[in-house]
Amino acid sequence: MVINNTSSKDLKLPSMPDTVRECLAQMYSLEADLSKMASLIQKDPGITSSVLKLANSAIYGAGKSTSDLKVAFTRIGMTSLMQILVKYSVENLFKFETFEFFNIKAFTKHSAWVSQVAFELGKIAKGDRLSDLLVAGLFHDIGLLVRAISDKALMKKITELCIADKIDFNSAEKKLKLDGHEILGVELLQSWQFPEEVILLVKNHHTDEAFRTKKITSEQNKSINILCLSDTIAHRFGNAFMNYSRDTRVNATVLDKLGITNQEVGVAVKLATQHLQHY
Repeated sequence: MVINNTSSKDLKLPSMPDTVRECLAQMYSLEADLSKMASLIQKDPGITSSVLKLANSAIYGAGKSTSDLKVAFTRIGMTSLMQILVKYSVENLFKFETFEFFNIKAFTKHSAWVSQVAFELGKIAKGDRLSDLLVAGLFHDIGLLVRAISDKALMKKITELCIADKIDFNSAEKKLKLDGHEILGVELLQSWQFPEEVILLVKNHHTDEAFRTKKITSEQNKSINILCLSDTIAHRFGNAFMNYSRDTRVNATVLDKLGITNQEVGVAVKLATQHLQHY
């Protein structure tokens, strides 16, 4: 069955909030300016509230309350700050009715989990660009949200097919002969002027290494494999969508190639669980 595809000209591509865009740019630089980031975030009461709430929580506050954003940044760390910024953006830019099992809350939790696990596995595998893994994990499925706001009827059809045939989004899109959500995600991230390395990871997170372009370097393939593995692990531990069918088998060959043991996967999952308690 072939149905009308969402074309690029039909995409509803929202603009990233200035505060979030400028903060992410700071965080991506070698020397983030905490004072500048604090000044930017103070302009947005919603983000400020989220940052201070986490910084003063039992996880990070140690009973000492603060209203100083720079102190809050130091407490929660840059990865948590990035997760807050992305969650805030997603929840405010992509508003739509829930499609079956697909909703914003589950989406942001899954994205944060993939991001955190990828970051932890990247450290174990001695990856070169951990920041790329962190950001790509947060945005790897953003194309699903683009489709949800661009073509509600089509997104509904996809989720219904996932349930009826017990298949995942990628398989449903192929069955309906649609561009994959990773392509829609690339469109958005390009419009937001994201780093090319992040876009490369998002574009290939559903592509087996044997079918990727030969121009991709061994280090880039390593990062893509870590992102794919992290996606699988997040689903395996239930950090995704309820009543959603997806293959969660971890490929031992991929682990061997990355030089990661099952025990180290367990450590990464434990660290991600601890870090994401606020989710």
